[in-house]
Amino acid sequence: MKALIDKLGEQSATYVLGAVLLALLVDWSGITWRMEQMVTDAELQLLRAPLAGDIAIVAIDEKSLREFGPWPWSRRQYARLLDSLKDTGAGTVAFDILFADPHRDDPEGDQAFAQAIARYGQVVLAMSSDRDISSGAVSEILPRPLFARPAAAIGHTDLPIDKDGMLRGVFLQAGSGAARWPQLALAALYLDKSHKVAHLPGHDSTQETSQGFGRWTRNHRILFPFRSEENPFPVFSFVDVVKGKVRQPMLAGKTLFVGATAQGLQRVFLVPSGYNRLMSGVEIQANVLNALEQDALLTELRGWPRWIVLALLSALGGMLVALYRGNCVSKGLALGLLVTSAAVLVLLLFFGVIAPTVPVWASLAGMAFLANRAQILHLQYSSDRDALTGLCNRRSFEEHFRRMWRINERHQRSLYLLILDADHFKRLNDAMGHLYGDEVLRKLGAYLQSKTRRAGDRACRIGGEEFAILLDMDKPDPEQVQNYAQQIVDDVKALGIIYSDNGVEHRLTLSVGCAMMVPGASATPEALFEAADQALYQAKKAGRNRIWCCDSCKQPAAANTVENKLYGQ
Repeated sequence: MKALIDKLGEQSATYVLGAVLLALLVDWSGITWRMEQMVTDAELQLLRAPLAGDIAIVAIDEKSLREFGPWPWSRRQYARLLDSLKDTGAGTVAFDILFADPHRDDPEGDQAFAQAIARYGQVVLAMSSDRDISSGAVSEILPRPLFARPAAAIGHTDLPIDKDGMLRGVFLQAGSGAARWPQLALAALYLDKSHKVAHLPGHDSTQETSQGFGRWTRNHRILFPFRSEENPFPVFSFVDVVKGKVRQPMLAGKTLFVGATAQGLQRVFLVPSGYNRLMSGVEIQANVLNALEQDALLTELRGWPRWIVLALLSALGGMLVALYRGNCVSKGLALGLLVTSAAVLVLLLFFGVIAPTVPVWASLAGMAFLANRAQILHLQYSSDRDALTGLCNRRSFEEHFRRMWRINERHQRSLYLLILDADHFKRLNDAMGHLYGDEVLRKLGAYLQSKTRRAGDRACRIGGEEFAILLDMDKPDPEQVQNYAQQIVDDVKALGIIYSDNGVEHRLTLSVGCAMMVPGASATPEALFEAADQALYQAKKAGRNRIWCCDSCKQPAAANTVENKLYGQ
């Protein structure tokens, strides 16, 4: 576990790659979609496109309904509107009204409207779509050919609603089978000679809303900031324009959108404007044209460009988290969030691109959590280790010793303890110096660590040049333990750690004391430790470079106690 933590935690690439992968996963899963939309709404409010002075609305309002009667009206009223506007010098007139069927009660009125369209010249009519419930096929609802032929252009009025019921943008092209119809405001812009559209903005990716024959296809999605004020564009009542009550300078040169604003007649949409207000369809068309004219359009990244930007942003933040992972993870997280947010704002304000932010924030928070967790685990591990040898320190060893004592007590199983001491280590330190002595202790620690392979085995430096090994054996065998201890003595001697004292060369050796006890009410961990320490004393007394094992140690009176038996070599 320690090796894995160190290997991953010390590599900056771990945090960079982890942040990228986590950001891509979060974005792909869509779990942050709602939060992402909230951030997008806030970003849309950061932009304030100048208000174009050449856009106005001719509203079919309550006043007009009282004057001309209930809806639908005779097409003569629209003919009168166009004739009234012709002498005012008004620009393009775009109807946000669908004229798909003939007026059965007034066919002459239809003829009059068609002639008025031809006379005016710059008229844009609306088209829409209709879905067959049984087959799912979508068909186009076009203006009646009588009106479509003299019209200068036809534009679609498809206003896509997001999953949360909010309208944030439009598709500049749409149609059944192929996206061939321009959006109504875009069609009006095409007729304005003072504006040239070199290329269509927005993400060029065809989106189909149904499958098979007769599918509705959309392309070039744009987002734009809606004007937060009530009625930012001049609004003229339909009846006032028809009766000539609106002065000519107020209409001259303006693109006029004609549509319903009366309650119960208008189409309303929830838009991210201020406190999310309802906006009529004709007002949305005016907002779209204003954004097109002022080039205040935003593109929401989709497909592989989105993934590339997401990867770059998360990699940038991941590097900052990695930079401060060792001392202040929260500072690295704060800087990562700040820098990536600043990069997102740069893309928004200077390039008109809405980049994903919430997946980046989520990935940086995840990497900061992992970095903090790795740091805590590292500190916990370090607090249990001897700084010089990497073995368990005395406190950690005693905790493990008592834990294994309780386990073996439940199973009435023997527990073996070895205490090891480097022979004449003071002489080595005095002759070769403490730096050399430290290097020798590190070698001994690495070797003893390699000798503890079972889960319950634990090697420890208990002080100076003294070590301890606790053995967890399923089937304790005194002879096996003795051979194990003897192998340690032989291996350390074979390490060939040579030092010179007064011209005499010495080879480092170990003395080992070994003791065994069956944990129970009559035995304690302290007694086992004392027995192993006494065995070590006997090994040193017998000449060092050897082991001395206590097969069973004297304990307080109990039914199964036996006399001490010491044997050694």
